[in-house]
Amino acid sequence: MQMTQRLDVTQIPIIDIGVLGSERQAGVISAIRQACEQSGFFYITNHGIPQSEIDAIFSACENFFALPQAERDALYLVKSPNYRGYLPIGVLGANTERPRDLLESFQIGAEPGLADAQVQAGTPLHGANLWPANLPGFRDDLLRYFAFMEDLSRRLLRGFALAADLPADGFDHWFEAPLSQMRLLHYPAQEVFRDGMLGARAHRDFGFFTILLQGEVDGLEVGNEAGDWFVAPPIAGSFVVNVAEMLKLVSNGQFVSALHRVVNRSGRERYSVPFFVNPSFDAVLAPMTPFVDESHPAGFPPYHAGPETLDFYRRLWPSAAQSQSQSQSLSQSLSEW
Repeated sequence: MQMTQRLDVTQIPIIDIGVLGSERQAGVISAIRQACEQSGFFYITNHGIPQSEIDAIFSACENFFALPQAERDALYLVKSPNYRGYLPIGVLGANTERPRDLLESFQIGAEPGLADAQVQAGTPLHGANLWPANLPGFRDDLLRYFAFMEDLSRRLLRGFALAADLPADGFDHWFEAPLSQMRLLHYPAQEVFRDGMLGARAHRDFGFFTILLQGEVDGLEVGNEAGDWFVAPPIAGSFVVNVAEMLKLVSNGQFVSALHRVVNRSGRERYSVPFFVNPSFDAVLAPMTPFVDESHPAGFPPYHAGPETLDFYRRLWPSAAQSQSQSQSLSQSLSEW
């Protein structure tokens, strides 16, 4: 396995976004653009999320993953048509050739209610979450934190638009009913590397951008073009934000979607909470005018966000069409591993 270095945080800037949206935001916008073009990663501070909410979401993580395995398995994602619920360690979707990840997760999306037009129309990826039956306050804590993340994502979306030389609302038309997803992640301590299995394999995020809340335990590593890996350590009071593939697409490749992975070398359990910001199902993305000219023709065709997201989830995770017997067989084989 390649050597990993401790990150010099000057390689991933720390951006105070407290003035974002005010008349004093020019320096923040410049810093966001520079980070997007260079590393694709940056920390944010002065973000407005109360520490009480951060404490509550980590308590929710610990409480959920401390539930008996049978109670977690009862929420197995294969039961959800919306790719929500619980995933045990090492589960694979349609792409069975990719490496397994040494993590377990619980994921949710927005809950618009049965009266919502998209739910009524049967639009994929809209609808209810799965919730544990015996964890008081868990649903309320997660949905409240989800709402905070939606507000923060809208602030950052406008920051990204201004960094792309667009009006502040330049991306808003793609996010009228966003398909954002939040995951609670638990990484067991990893003392040996078996069959190349990491906490989370090297990857680039699929959506528009990601807001990651890290706990106290290291694990996130960011790759560079030379193939080196750097630990991006937790910084108290901060989130990590990274450009994902759809934002790279609309910037015509000028914004960098960086390779990253998670390796828990700490000897301690690691918890983190990523919020994946994804466009509406009917959004059609394409490289935008500020990034396209005669010297830089559009490098990507139009991209239909909803169908592509649905296909990505199908390949990544077990399908809701998979039979329960197959699900039980997979869970049993993983528990034996």
